[in-house]
Amino acid sequence: MIQGRCPICSKVYEIAALDDLPSFPFCCKRCRLIDLGRWADGKYLIPGSPVPTSSAAPDADEDDPA
Repeated sequence: MIQGRCPICSKVYEIAALDDLPSFPFCCKRCRLIDLGRWADGKYLIPGSPVPTSSAAPDADEDDPA
């Protein structure tokens, strides 16, 4: 028996096997889609090294002889 809590709505669920809940670890397809939307909107971030923001690439206007 697998017991869990949906990470989106906090609903408690209990299933006999993972096949009984195809949206695992979410309680339903709706919560699974809410989570996907949050990833797509950039609301979740994975910690990592900072991305350099220097403008190392020259602008196209500066090198254009025209």
